[in-house]
Amino acid sequence: HMDLIENLKQSIINGNEGEAMKLANEIIGNNIDLQEAILNGLSAGMRVVGEKYERHEYFLPEVIVAADALNSAFNLFKPHLGEDDSDFKAKIVIGVVKGDIHEIGKNIVSQFLTANNYKVIDLGRNVPPEKFITAVEENYADIVALSTLMSPTLDQMKIIIERLKEKGLRDQVKVIIGGAPTDEEFMKEIGADFCCKDANEAVSTLDAIIMKKKI
Repeated sequence: HMDLIENLKQSIINGNEGEAMKLANEIIGNNIDLQEAILNGLSAGMRVVGEKYERHEYFLPEVIVAADALNSAFNLFKPHLGEDDSDFKAKIVIGVVKGDIHEIGKNIVSQFLTANNYKVIDLGRNVPPEKFITAVEENYADIVALSTLMSPTLDQMKIIIERLKEKGLRDQVKVIIGGAPTDEEFMKEIGADFCCKDANEAVSTLDAIIMKKKI
């Protein structure tokens, strides 16, 4: 069955949605452990895509078709995974801040996190601070991920952190920020916890946070 998982990984790297779905169904039919298929097939494939993107071997179109293939396969697995929240590593509220409609980077991070067994509450783009706060409260979120690709909307991140403090929620969540204009310095300035430059880094950063929490 390792072959099926390896082939699934390749289908993600190649962005072959039809093949990914066919393999996903075979994996389900053969009662192969789906967590293993997600980890060593879907996530592993997407990690390679992320690395190729960083090396400029892949560009956004390749990333998008790979993410589509991953999503389609994951959606076939979903009904068989059960809806038990305790299976998730953590709950993440993610969104692009108010004033920014650039969603592609956030979508990739969202898909990476979902594939890596995080429960993602995706608020979309152009999200006002109140909506982030409500989502944190309603979902008992562990992490808030804020994204923007534009400098003028950076102050929105600061506002969201201030609102979290006002509501007494700041200590229960880790705030991670990402997007081209964000950096370590800005992260410290607004009091966020982490700054991630891409989806791979977001996953490894969050995995490290979760490990610390469990110890």
